Amino acid sequence: MDDRCDFKFRMCAESSLLKKLYDEYVKSRNKKFLEAVEEFENIAEGGIRPKLSEILASSGKTQRSVDQAWRNCKGSLYEYAICRALDEILTRDASLVQKIDVIHGSKLNVYIRSQLAIRNWSDILPDVDFAVINKNCRKVVAVLSCKTSLRERLTETAFWVGELKPKGIDVIFITTDKDREITIEVNRYIVMHVLDYTIITDPQRYNEIINEWRRIYGNKPDFNIKIRKVLKFAEDIVLLLQQYATKCEG
Repeated sequence: MDDRCDFKFRMCAESSLLKKLYDEYVKSRNKKFLEAVEEFENIAEGGIRPKLSEILASSGKTQRSVDQAWRNCKGSLYEYAICRALDEILTRDASLVQKIDVIHGSKLNVYIRSQLAIRNWSDILPDVDFAVINKNCRKVVAVLSCKTSLRERLTETAFWVGELKPKGIDVIFITTDKDREITIEVNRYIVMHVLDYTIITDPQRYNEIINEWRRIYGNKPDFNIKIRKVLKFAEDIVLLLQQYATKCEG
């Protein structure tokens, strides 16, 4: 890993410790980081959280403060898991890494930030977890928003589609959908009709979503087109990155 995933977790004082615990856990199971993303909830709750709790408790933290620390940190740990998987893909594909880069939102330079900003009295920036950069044209071609649960975040992400689409920037939502919210009608509409892509990292949850929507809406004339916007992470992310590697060519 280079410095691609060397970012501090937001609202989380345990960045270094959690990164170390995650890396050690994945490697101890002889898994690739791309595979580990598919099991994020099990790894996070069953592997990382107990170790974090043990370490923090031994330093004198109360159970309440330990639980609060986990709530503050889990979302950023998910970003890190996504980053490690993306970094693994890029470092193993010399051709792809020559054409694109993936940069965490906290590490964007002024030039990249200027491509994303709404300018109205002051610069307003989207909540970008990662930006996909096409190196050939030095442009942002997609932004990634990574959340374990949806809540109001999917609606916020959908808002940015209208702002970034005219600039040629795709908006992609990545989630485990741990709270099973994505099939709520308003969320289903955003996924199928607003966002450019939604990527489900939990393969079992992906299958459940596709099967439910196919059962209810499979007879709609444009269903097969819309459902292609819902992707599996491990199976589809490389093809998506390859697509963005050629977006500015020609």
